[in-house]
Amino acid sequence: MVVLCHSARVSRRRRVAPLLDLDQLPVDVRTVLEAALSGTEVTLRRGEQDLGVLTARPRVLDGDVVEAPRLPPPKVEVPEGVLVVATAMRLSREVRRRLADCFGRDFLVLDLHEAPESTDVLLVNPVSPQLLEVLRARFPRARVVVTEIEDEVLGVHYSGPVGRMLDAGASAYLPPRPVADVVAGVRAYLKGAAAQALELRGESRAGLPGPYRQVTD
Repeated sequence: MVVLCHSARVSRRRRVAPLLDLDQLPVDVRTVLEAALSGTEVTLRRGEQDLGVLTARPRVLDGDVVEAPRLPPPKVEVPEGVLVVATAMRLSREVRRRLADCFGRDFLVLDLHEAPESTDVLLVNPVSPQLLEVLRARFPRARVVVTEIEDEVLGVHYSGPVGRMLDAGASAYLPPRPVADVVAGVRAYLKGAAAQALELRGESRAGLPGPYRQVTD
């Protein structure tokens, strides 16, 4: 009897399914879940270890499958000669306005969900390769630019593995390059750091700036 009672309690608990409101989730997470609803298998990973595959089953009513809604691409009038930049990060209107001001009149900065399929540039923070594939499928013509943002004034913080390593004490970062180019990058960094030290030769070591950070294209 105890076992039967326990089983009934477990059964009742399982009836309460967890709920996720897509409108309350970050843009990158919402995009992944919407892709799963449309049939895409999403790999779950922690660090370099694959944990499993996430799939979603659309809701079924009276035997009919109700697929995730597919909204038509936004219709945006883009002046001739203007490039469209779509931001895949959750940004306030103030931040997006600041981006538009910095880009200038030759660019039109739009949110991910407002950007047309013909978008020219997709600005995205470091995300998973699976999500990047989804975004590239949505904007096939766009050149994808991955960036980290740290803006104290505007209150925008989108860090990634490189930024976290620099914050932890790394001195510099070099993007993937052949061995000879890596050596050239290290030499250029050391030369720049030495020149900086010579400029401050008359000051004490305590007065030197923090770890030198350089990103080489």
